[in-house]
Amino acid sequence: MTDHVLSLSSSIPTLLETKSDYCRLRIRFNHLSRERRLLTCLLILFAIIMFGLLIGIFILSWTFQGRTPIIYREINSTNIGTSDGVIQRNERQLLTSIINIKPTLSTNIIDTTFMTTTTIQLTTNTEKQLARYGESCDNDSGCERPFICHKKGTSTPGMCRCPLKYDFIRDQCVGDLNALCTKDTDCQQYMLCMGMNDGTRQCQCQKQFEYDNPRRRCRGDYQAPCESNIDCRANLVCNKTITPSVCSCESHYQYHPSVRKCRGDPGAVCDRATAECVDNAECRDGACECSHQFVPDDNKICVDPCPSQVPNPARIRYPGNCRRFIDCQQKSKTECPEMTIFNLRTQLCDYPKNVFDCR
Repeated sequence: MTDHVLSLSSSIPTLLETKSDYCRLRIRFNHLSRERRLLTCLLILFAIIMFGLLIGIFILSWTFQGRTPIIYREINSTNIGTSDGVIQRNERQLLTSIINIKPTLSTNIIDTTFMTTTTIQLTTNTEKQLARYGESCDNDSGCERPFICHKKGTSTPGMCRCPLKYDFIRDQCVGDLNALCTKDTDCQQYMLCMGMNDGTRQCQCQKQFEYDNPRRRCRGDYQAPCESNIDCRANLVCNKTITPSVCSCESHYQYHPSVRKCRGDPGAVCDRATAECVDNAECRDGACECSHQFVPDDNKICVDPCPSQVPNPARIRYPGNCRRFIDCQQKSKTECPEMTIFNLRTQLCDYPKNVFDCR
């Protein structure tokens, strides 16, 4: 009895201290502002809710130990594209089931005792893959976009090709001149998708470029941007010594703005198929040469040396060449045989010993 009284008397100071601490906390709380008191109450409420959630999770874990909830929802049938075909997925009505999972030595067996519906079904559609460029087809729907099925007859299978006025370049269909388009990238290099007067949009060469029919591409004019010589028109080369590179005239060629072309000076290397020599000159034996009676002057221009006053000689000596002479009446140039030179006095080819004004 005495021990009980002693223990009770010893606990009285502890209770008094606890009450004293509570009073101090209450006084401090009352001294807080209204906003801080509200915030303190919210924090205490939040702590109580979180503590209740933890208890709920613990109870659920203990109740459904070894079982997993599965939820299904109903969605319209959808197609999922894969490299092997098309997979169709059907998901059933909304429900919650419990599946007992029992491990075995080699696999996991699913006990469907608690399930009230079937699981997700996956069925593989064995439809044939769409054909790409160069592959056989029966109609346009059998080809990947933008390819179309090109058939020569109704009884034979066709082949997937690019649409009209489109070429297969770098693994894609690229629009040629006047091809219908929706954006610039539908057209080939140096072309833009432009609006036409009929309301359509077609591929057209951009500024400073002209269409080259034999090569079926837009080629640049003088000073047009380029990447290689094929990007430039005839007698132009891609000058890569400057940045960015542009089309410039070839060696011994000069640009003539009046005709927007580079023309070869007398002596410039040329090709008869694409020859562009200066006025009164023509491509002969692989080089630009003044035609008829014309001769090049110091400015590399072909001029007529025949005098205009009357009377004038029928023949004159070719400038700087004793063997050659110009027939002003026939408008031609001729060269004397070997061991002879032109005699201006006799108007004939003669031995050098008889000609004193040219050596």
